[in-house]
Amino acid sequence: MVLMLLAVLALAAMTAGLLCMNLGSSKEERGSKEGIHASYVCQAGLSQAMYQMQRGLSGNVGTHAAPVTWAGSQYWVQATAVTAEVTRLVATGIDGRGGATQELDVRAVPHTIWQYGAFGREWLHMDSNARVDSYNSTLGTYAAQAVNGGGSNRYALSNGDIGSNGDIGLDQNAQVWGDAIAGPSHATTVLGNAQITGSTTPASQQVDFPAINVPSYTPLGNRTITSNTTFATGNYNFTNLTINASKTLTINGPANIVCSNLELKSNSAVTINPTNGPVTFYVIDNFILNQNAIVASTTYAPLDVRINLLSDNVINPEVNVQIDQVDFLSNTAVYGTIFAPNARVTLNSNFQMYGSLLARSLDIHSNARFHFDEALLNATANGIPTYETLCWRELKYQP
Repeated sequence: MVLMLLAVLALAAMTAGLLCMNLGSSKEERGSKEGIHASYVCQAGLSQAMYQMQRGLSGNVGTHAAPVTWAGSQYWVQATAVTAEVTRLVATGIDGRGGATQELDVRAVPHTIWQYGAFGREWLHMDSNARVDSYNSTLGTYAAQAVNGGGSNRYALSNGDIGSNGDIGLDQNAQVWGDAIAGPSHATTVLGNAQITGSTTPASQQVDFPAINVPSYTPLGNRTITSNTTFATGNYNFTNLTINASKTLTINGPANIVCSNLELKSNSAVTINPTNGPVTFYVIDNFILNQNAIVASTTYAPLDVRINLLSDNVINPEVNVQIDQVDFLSNTAVYGTIFAPNARVTLNSNFQMYGSLLARSLDIHSNARFHFDEALLNATANGIPTYETLCWRELKYQP
């Protein structure tokens, strides 16, 4: 009987041990399931926050005191502005005794075509020693912000993105402080020691160029600027507008200038007075900047000068037309935006662009410099921005 009692006690102990093991395993399995569910709930919260932000809301969803209930679980999301463009979303999910916390950082991408320092719809190519960076005209001059690097590699900010719906190519020693985004199914080719500090991942969709709507004004014939001249605020329509060598044409904004041909001869200048508004140019055929010519406002803010080129300098063998002339010769400079959807633009050595240039195709020669003005992003945006993901990570859950 004693032996039987000991055997029963041993069996009972084994049964209790197995029961404890089963209970522990069941508890562990339940905890694992609750943790997975909490993680899924976090992701649902982040999706809801993004959905709201895409509709112009803050991105905050529920609170710790008043969480959102979803299928027996709970979650809330807190949105925090990191910068004017970057928002941090922190989601917490709870399922039973399990919990999870996740962080998602997103950047607002304004709806505007002025997102690139340089963009070639068909292709973009940079010769050796060409440079692209960015600055922000609302923070002061480019020179005051160009405090990084040294010598020919001195730069200001690192959002000097370039792009194309086709391929992008960089020759030796070309430098882009920003992204180089080729079109869908296209590529960015970098030779030798050329460098791109940002992404080279191709775009998921093409950039659409809007149509240029040219206003109609009373024709004024030809006009040649033979001495320093000022145009008053208003609308003008010239056949040929020529600024002679070493002469300055000052235009008081707001103004619209329509002309068939616009030429700035060597060392001439077009100066915009933007006190009351910007100046917009519409050039139908030829656009020529001869050596050392400059187009800028008195504030040197690119938002003050808008140049639309309808020029078509691409030979089409099926159509017998006169080819337009589009020239940016050596040592010229433009502070503004240039939109040339039908032109293949070649920028000669030492050309300086402050703002943004979009063309049918773009060939940037040696020592040319592009300085994208980040102020264009928000100033020209319309509608609610889209958001791109910068980073995601799991955080330690704090019960």
